[in-house]
Amino acid sequence: MRYIHYQSILLNSDMLKINLIFTHNIRHLVLNFMTTFLKISTQIFKPSFFLILLSTVLVSACDTMPAVSDDTGKKVKLEEQIAEPAGQEAKVTPQGVTEESAGNEEKASKTQVQLDENSLYYLLAAEFAGNVGDVDASLKYYREAAKSIEDSRIAARTAYIALYGEDYDEALSALNRWRELEPDSTDLPGMYATVYLKLGQPEKAVPYVEVILSDSHGTSVDEAMAVKQLLAKEASTEDAYFVLQKLNEREDKNRHLLVLQSRYAAQLKQYDEAMDLLDQVLEMDPSLYEVLIIKSRILTAQGKHEEAAAILKQVLDELPDNNALRLQYARMLIEQRKISAATEQYSILYEKLPDDEEVSLSLALLYIETQKLEEAVEVLEHLVEIDKKVPVANYYLGRISQNQGDDKRAVAYYLRVNSGEYSFDAQLRIGILLAILGKPDEGLAKLERLAEVHSDWTLRVKSYLAQGEILRDQKRYKEGVEMYTRALQQKHDDTNLLYARGLMAEKVDRLDMAEADLLTVISKEPDNANALNALGYTLADRTARYKEAQGYIKRAAALVPDDPAILDSLGWVSYRLGEMDEAIKWLSKAFEKLEDAEIAAHYGEVLWHNNQKDKAREIWNKGKAQNATNPVLVETLNRLKPQ
Repeated sequence: MRYIHYQSILLNSDMLKINLIFTHNIRHLVLNFMTTFLKISTQIFKPSFFLILLSTVLVSACDTMPAVSDDTGKKVKLEEQIAEPAGQEAKVTPQGVTEESAGNEEKASKTQVQLDENSLYYLLAAEFAGNVGDVDASLKYYREAAKSIEDSRIAARTAYIALYGEDYDEALSALNRWRELEPDSTDLPGMYATVYLKLGQPEKAVPYVEVILSDSHGTSVDEAMAVKQLLAKEASTEDAYFVLQKLNEREDKNRHLLVLQSRYAAQLKQYDEAMDLLDQVLEMDPSLYEVLIIKSRILTAQGKHEEAAAILKQVLDELPDNNALRLQYARMLIEQRKISAATEQYSILYEKLPDDEEVSLSLALLYIETQKLEEAVEVLEHLVEIDKKVPVANYYLGRISQNQGDDKRAVAYYLRVNSGEYSFDAQLRIGILLAILGKPDEGLAKLERLAEVHSDWTLRVKSYLAQGEILRDQKRYKEGVEMYTRALQQKHDDTNLLYARGLMAEKVDRLDMAEADLLTVISKEPDNANALNALGYTLADRTARYKEAQGYIKRAAALVPDDPAILDSLGWVSYRLGEMDEAIKWLSKAFEKLEDAEIAAHYGEVLWHNNQKDKAREIWNKGKAQNATNPVLVETLNRLKPQ
């Protein structure tokens, strides 16, 4: 009774289709059962039974077995045809057979094919294997079926499955069998070309690509698109270039294929070859401005920016209404740091495309960089009015207000930046500005909340450092040390926080903590010039360990030779060591690079003790002009009493 039950299921085509929605594991069980059952049953039932069963199985499986179809080209503009080639291999994906190949199957179906028991078994097993995604098994059974069945459809399906399974040698064998059975199949050239390209044998692919082109009834653009799609999917950059090189040796030149070859030549850094090919195209048709654009890109890749810009300018003069070209030219000018010229081009684009958010934002940023702040504000406010890039526009409006010293207006703008990539920085600036506006505790509270709501540690560190700056400005050094200590409990080895706490600890005379923190930073980051300089300066200024201090500072100077702060430290430790000439040399160099109040305090003191009192007063006056309340300068003047 159990055997009859299974037989009735197999004869019911509706029930057999249920196999298509089984789970993956159940499908494998069904496959195992079917192969065993079929092997036994072929000895019992007549072939007609299996013809019925085979037709049912093939119908249900045709939607799941992989097949490979040729890409169908469609007419496109030249600029689309010359788009950058992919230059990378792509896997063939399962898809339905082409209409043409389907027609071939319909034609072949008129031929009576005799199937013996083994052939039926192989076909059924192949389809069931494919139905559960076992490509290797499906290929194995189809290979056996193709040997004995004189039907090109079986050979073709074997080739498709082998190609899908990336067994290219097997695909080639199946193609040869297919050609033997159906030499006039129009699908064969494309399949041969694909397989030979996958095998890395472009010289063997070329004749088949030529057949595809000769049988094509499309335009030259259609031909180029077909070749481009084939090469982009199936060939390496080197092999694609070889194929195009051979195709372009024909007398009847296709200018679009020449352009495509130039693209691949440029990818291979054969720039002279690429330019020669484009010159050939321009000789054939001088009106192809797109080719000039490609030449400019190749020149840019070679670092010949001036020549590239000149070509684009030439084309733009001929096509002044081509906004895409003008945008490309403007971007090239920015890359060349020709900001004024780029601003002019973006201004033209802004007039033509006032609602283009990218053009508007780019123009606003260029105005900011060139200090045309009124113009920048006008463009940014326009973005807000048209409801595009609103958070970004408000952020930069806040930055402009902050730089102009209008802190209240800046806060108002920053409060409107509640989303997007600038949201965190806007909130950070609000906290800092609240302190500047006389509300330090409110600012600190906001920054603390900002740290709490973000899980990103990098952002939290920025918030802690901003709190530290407020506390330093308020001279609340002890609170600063405590705040950094709490933050370090979350991540004890964060070098940014250790460095900041080390500097703050020195202010509360915790030299042990300062030295320990800075040494920890240096142990983790031996090339951290700031930590080396800070430790060296602290030892030189607060201890008598001058030689040790000088060693740290010299290490920092070797890393950043012209940093004014490090030069100042070199001068100060030289002074502590009694090396007056060295001290004056380094301090004068530091003050020349940066007229800072603290550097002025050190430089003036060394000059004072070197009997250059008039020059010392001159330097101190310059320091007071920069920052008359600087604590180091104030302490120096009170101690030396130069008046």
